[in-house]
Amino acid sequence: MSPSAFNQPHETRPDFMVQLGLLPPYTPEDVKQAYLIKAKQVHPDHGGTAAEFRALQEAFEKAQQYTEFRCDRRGWIAAKMQGYLSVRAVMERLEAFGAEVTTNAIDWLQKSFGDFSQLTETITAVRLVDSPAADAMIRYMVKERPALGELTRLELPGCQVSDKAVLQLEAFQQLRHLDLTGTPVTKDALWIVEGILGLESLELQGTRVAWWMRRKVRAVLRKRREARPVTPFG
Repeated sequence: MSPSAFNQPHETRPDFMVQLGLLPPYTPEDVKQAYLIKAKQVHPDHGGTAAEFRALQEAFEKAQQYTEFRCDRRGWIAAKMQGYLSVRAVMERLEAFGAEVTTNAIDWLQKSFGDFSQLTETITAVRLVDSPAADAMIRYMVKERPALGELTRLELPGCQVSDKAVLQLEAFQQLRHLDLTGTPVTKDALWIVEGILGLESLELQGTRVAWWMRRKVRAVLRKRREARPVTPFG
């Protein structure tokens, strides 16, 4: 099948397949080919915008999951089940620490296949406030990091967290936002900026880090965000 755009009605097609310009039957090969062709058109290096490219990447990721599920539903469920059980167990333990856990699941599964969407649930953010147990929670998170592979935000405002525990967060290279507001961390914790090269924001108000060091960190992270390249696969 050609992955070029079509001028036919697409009300029954998933939005992400419409964006890729694909008509059923869908195959993984068609999805990848359509993505590569459109990526050349909307990539910022070829006249597109970062927003357009991110939207295309999101459509591609959804389409991959969609075709995988459609081609082998039983195998897909079996493959997702163990990961789902691990995520649920970690969620329950984090909540026992007193944390608020934010998750994400594939929306097209919820619309089309109901409860199957739960099998795609991932932990994207954890927030623990004014707790003396932050170090213990971080140690647990590092131990269970395979179930936290989609964690991008960790908020620990007012918690009793040590510099050593903060540095252990290097295990989460996908982490983008870290809030240490009102914690007793010092300048030694700032090595986490070098430890997680994808980190985009680090909140340090009310800590033992001097104002000029906080300002320097903000400048470094701002330059990092501005220089972050856009690549074909994110």
